[in-house]
Parts: sequence; structure tokens; C-alpha cells
Amino acid sequence: MAQAAVMIGALPIGPTCARKAGLLELARKKSGVLRLAKPSAGPRRPDPQTLDLFAEVEHA
Repeated sequence: MAQAAVMIGALPIGPTCARKAGLLELARKKSGVLRLAKPSAGPRRPDPQTLDLFAEVEHA
């Protein structure tokens, strides 16, 4: 998951799961601990434990 779409308390829920569970509409209504996640504008860092699929390709 690159970015959370909905937060249930401190737990992030991804966009696909949130859409399938109907959480996006509930989060827009701001009911209880359910809220929309704030978009992050910072640069994404690759996970150091994830290997590249194509090691011969250089990343910029």
C-alpha cells in the first residue's frame, strides 16, 4: 500500500479495501473514529527490505 485512504483510529486502511468496505463515504461524514487520511506530499522512500524486481535497471 503506497498510501492510506482512510484511518480508523491510528490504523491505516488502503484505498481498495476502503472502497470495497464502503468506508470512504462514512469517513467523509466524519462518523466516530473513522476519518479520511491526509495525503502526504513528501518523497517516497523505497523499503530497504524489498528487493528490486529488475536489478539491472537503474533508478533515478
